[in-house]
Amino acid sequence: MKELAESLIKDAYDSGASDIHITFEKSGGAVKKRVRGKMVPVCTLEPDMLKRLINYLKFIAELDINEHKVPQSGRTDFYIDELLCNIRVSTLPLTIMKEITVIRLLNTSAGKSSAGLFYKDEDYNFLTMYMKLSQGLILFTGPTGSGKSTVMYRLAADAVAEGSHQIISIEDPVEFDIDGLVQVEINDKANLSYGPLIRGVLRCDPDIIMFGEIRDRVIAEELLKTSLSGHLVLSTFHSKNALSTLTRLKDYGLYKEEMAESISLIINQRLIHTGKGSFIVYEYLDQQMIQAYLNGGEVNYTTIQDKLFELHGEGALTDEEFKHYNRSFQ
Repeated sequence: MKELAESLIKDAYDSGASDIHITFEKSGGAVKKRVRGKMVPVCTLEPDMLKRLINYLKFIAELDINEHKVPQSGRTDFYIDELLCNIRVSTLPLTIMKEITVIRLLNTSAGKSSAGLFYKDEDYNFLTMYMKLSQGLILFTGPTGSGKSTVMYRLAADAVAEGSHQIISIEDPVEFDIDGLVQVEINDKANLSYGPLIRGVLRCDPDIIMFGEIRDRVIAEELLKTSLSGHLVLSTFHSKNALSTLTRLKDYGLYKEEMAESISLIINQRLIHTGKGSFIVYEYLDQQMIQAYLNGGEVNYTTIQDKLFELHGEGALTDEEFKHYNRSFQ
């Protein structure tokens, strides 16, 4: 099983895939990979071989092999041609004794040049300016697979490389190993709530705090308070566009006065794949725009759709690519 798992992961890594999907189908087991946003068939496996592969993956990710009724998620390291590859293994029950498994290759983008993340270098440079703030909340938003964590980790890694900041991250689980970044992994078995955990981090004298994802009201409230206490906070959040981020946070019952005071920047981004390569485009709201919107005013800003028109006009997107992404991002 080790050889099969290594072969699948190496193939995915070499092809630039972000995920490997292992699941049961009527004809047997199926393995697929996600490359440039699209699912690509890899191979089929006999049901018995599929179960053995899933059990092996659960074993190396330190999951409960005998548990088939609840979702599980774990992380481990894999060596691909002497290159350390971090992977996350997630399982989801289907029926009795059947479950699908998804492997996410966590560090395929972490080691890439930060300048290569965006279509234009100045887009990334714009974000680095906000990393110099002494306090505030920066939110990276968008759908799953839009590169939110990649950008956030890249900014954190660059800040660590400068050597003048103490940066602590709270993650569930740790996605990218970064030397110099203090990474705290949430332990569900310890039954530690986010409030005490964040307060524990604050006692360790951080300049920047990175929190993996805002998933509920409790986390959102804690991060707002933390950003108002003299710390720069980075986190991700799922939302359709920059303005809907504020709408969703208001639905959590957060006070607009606290939001206006604490949120310094909202980035809403998308990952675009073209024949010339892949890159990120984004729209943003700065604190002045955020305050205006929360106070009932109108906000005019360059949207992702506006960026698509610009890219199409510059020849970075073909007619077909432009139509596809313009339709997808609406």
